[in-house]
Amino acid sequence: MIHDLIRYQFDDKSSLKRENVLLVSLGCSWGKCAFCDYQEDKSSSVLACDSVNKKVLSQVRGIETGSSCLDVTCSASYTELPFTTMNYIRNTCVEKGIKTVILEGHYIFRDSNKFYVDFFKACGIDVLFRCGVETFDENIRETILHKGLPNVTPEDIAQHYQWINLMFGMNGQTFDQLRKDIEIGLKYFERINLSIYTSVKGGPSRDVNSITEFYGSDYYKELSENPRIDIFDEWDDNNDHNVGHDI
Repeated sequence: MIHDLIRYQFDDKSSLKRENVLLVSLGCSWGKCAFCDYQEDKSSSVLACDSVNKKVLSQVRGIETGSSCLDVTCSASYTELPFTTMNYIRNTCVEKGIKTVILEGHYIFRDSNKFYVDFFKACGIDVLFRCGVETFDENIRETILHKGLPNVTPEDIAQHYQWINLMFGMNGQTFDQLRKDIEIGLKYFERINLSIYTSVKGGPSRDVNSITEFYGSDYYKELSENPRIDIFDEWDDNNDHNVGHDI
């Protein structure tokens, strides 16, 4: 388990204001993504997971914030949270007047989505599902990032997920590729989370020059003003993107 992570945030900079919680999972069964350094944020003990997750969820304020949306992430997929934790999530939503919960998971768990829709719908709560795609360039996604989506098309993903994660800023990526990713993302999905890449041990390098160029471009301004896109950067100097260790 990683103990210095920020586990609760209220994102009031997005066009969709929402509370974000980072919970502890039982572990990522895929565990091969080259850009991920959160895989050790896990426990084999359901009791240990629940102990942390209950404390995190106790910070959720719901309609007191003026928002009724809860965004749930963990070091794995939502299917790899203890189901007792999932009960705590649903109970928190009911108690705090939350009407929409976002669950993030790997494409390999897509067939589980319908069960969670029914689980939350029983309490009048809608579910949106987000999939980590990172890029639609399959060579980068599979050869470099080891994402585990071989031969999967945007149409395939859109059958099961309404939101996606994209990533930009690693060596080998270009503005043209980013533009293509965003264009595809907006065509097939309701919303895009664009993460600016953070270097991790054993992973690709962060392309500081490309990121600096991106932030100085008209394209960045265009994406920043698009209500369907949120941009996250753990390493931005001023924490303009409301995420990560730099709060």
